[in-house]
Amino acid sequence: MRWWVAAVGVAAALQVVGASRILFLAPLSSRSHKNFYMGIINALADRGHQITLLTPYKASRVKENVQEVVLPNMDMANVISNFNVFTGNKVLRPLRFSMEAPNLCADALGDPQTQNLLKEEFDLVILSMFFNDCFLSFVHQLKIPYALAATTGLFGPLVGFGGSITFPSFAQNPLFPFKSPYSFTERITLSLSSVLLDVVFSYVSYRMESVCHQRGLCPEDMPSFSVIRQNSSLALTNAIKTLEVPAEPSVPTTIYCGGIHCHPSNPLPKDLEDWVAGAGEDGFIFFSLGSAVIPSQMPEEHRKTLLQVLGSLKQRVLWKWDKETMDDLPPNVRLSKWLPQQDILGHPKMRLFITHGGLLSTLESMYHGVPVLGIPVFGDQLTNMLMVEKNGWGKVLHWEDLTPETLKAKIFEVMNDESLRKEAQWRSVLMRDQPQRPEDIAVYWVEYVMRHHGAPHLVSPVRSMPWYQLYNVDVWATIIVVLLLLLYVSFRVFKAVCRWLFCGKKKQKHD
Repeated sequence: MRWWVAAVGVAAALQVVGASRILFLAPLSSRSHKNFYMGIINALADRGHQITLLTPYKASRVKENVQEVVLPNMDMANVISNFNVFTGNKVLRPLRFSMEAPNLCADALGDPQTQNLLKEEFDLVILSMFFNDCFLSFVHQLKIPYALAATTGLFGPLVGFGGSITFPSFAQNPLFPFKSPYSFTERITLSLSSVLLDVVFSYVSYRMESVCHQRGLCPEDMPSFSVIRQNSSLALTNAIKTLEVPAEPSVPTTIYCGGIHCHPSNPLPKDLEDWVAGAGEDGFIFFSLGSAVIPSQMPEEHRKTLLQVLGSLKQRVLWKWDKETMDDLPPNVRLSKWLPQQDILGHPKMRLFITHGGLLSTLESMYHGVPVLGIPVFGDQLTNMLMVEKNGWGKVLHWEDLTPETLKAKIFEVMNDESLRKEAQWRSVLMRDQPQRPEDIAVYWVEYVMRHHGAPHLVSPVRSMPWYQLYNVDVWATIIVVLLLLLYVSFRVFKAVCRWLFCGKKKQKHD
């Protein structure tokens, strides 16, 4: 009898989950970030959930049970266009954006379309970790469980936000090209950078909270962002546990669903397929700088160098470009504003992917087993490509080193080195060899959280512990003080005994 009651209870719980309404908040993000989010959203939609997505980008089509609320003014292209990513200090570019993020987040939060969402009922919020802290006010006002979604692997402060723990002594930091095991000087650099990142993220979050209150978007009775952040149920991260180098400890609330947006290639549109087929046995090269970079902003000398070299190749070149035409375009080069990247990467005539090195493009290259030539622009792209090079399935070329000679040499090196292609194909096998598909993993844990009312039993105490308790600094400080006191007392006793013995013997001798 008991098993029957339990079965009915489970069935009822699953039915409730199947009817759930989920609010996915990603107002500040790049177009490529949305690919990762849509992997999660489509998987949840296939399970029958109703999804509402707050995004800057309108999709050409979505599933029937997915509703998009579009904030076009939050398009990252509008932000990126305010500064040329090809020039200036590479380190200061992300810092500059992070300083603008508090006002951008508040603009998105204050939009009437956003505020109208507070009038609806939802069962779960999924919040993008990309500078969207001010939307923690939604979590507070809706009074429902929430999960975080990270388009990268968790590193630095993001690990803590996800409720886990990190150790700069061996953890990977995508802002640095170091490879484990780290040297003493590298550990110093990583430790100091970890502190600096904590300071920067804490300051940006503090500014977001201040701006939110100043604009009247955060209720007066709302706890601080740091307190609300401790209540997250999950962190859905775009990383693959079996390919994490070096391997790091994680808590049950860190959910690895990296590559959830990756899929087998589909046939190309007919006109594009005919063009690719015309390349013959020489095949074709695909060149893309992603969705956040505006390629036409590159310095003219770089554009001319690229044209000179690409036009001299016997392969055809498919180039993602933000304009319809280009001066002096060689006959073997075709431009397009949008291209089905994964369908291209999986094409049998694909010979080389020249990429900016964004994480999603890197994962897609790995999934399809394509060697890459990385020309990173900003952010984590440099580290992604340096890791690809160290792992033996691609090469890196810096913009400042870009000349006709270096570019041609790198292109031929990647295309002609069979070991790079074999390594890329082996990593494709590793990426696909998982106990569950990433979409199944994401769906299971999201539904688990809803079934168990936020699943607070999964939360590690790590996230709420002060650093001095977490690392037992207070314990070891007490032990050291006690040992020093004991040593001091022992020394004084020893000294007194020695004096007594010495003085006693001297007195006996004198007597």
